[in-house]
Amino acid sequence: MKKIILALLFVTGLNAQTTEIEYNYLTKGYQETVTKGLDLKQGYELKDMFVHNETNYQFDFKLFNEQSTKKTKAILVIATSKTWGNVYYLCLPISNLDLQLKYNDYLQTWDKDILRAYSFALSRITSLSLESAD
Repeated sequence: MKKIILALLFVTGLNAQTTEIEYNYLTKGYQETVTKGLDLKQGYELKDMFVHNETNYQFDFKLFNEQSTKKTKAILVIATSKTWGNVYYLCLPISNLDLQLKYNDYLQTWDKDILRAYSFALSRITSLSLESAD
């Protein structure tokens, strides 16, 4: 798992740029895939990365890998509000500034409580990555 977590911090030859099609699938299409019991988008696989649980929220981070190249194309984050039961699907894009701005714009719609919890989850991944680098 430590090697997988490092993928979040370092964009290397193991990662490839996220496309808009991939971004849209993870933020919109994946939810339909789950609710309808469909197979994951052809040519891709998800690998568990990290789960962060708090009293009111859970954040499940998954690597979205292209099977043909074995490269990580993005990180799927499934954010769940335990209070309201809302589920949010985020795509952490790799090496694509336009999509990173789109991701950031989406985060601006969240309230301070979920943002605080999400920031803590991201800091946990960073901390674990740095610990494993030693």
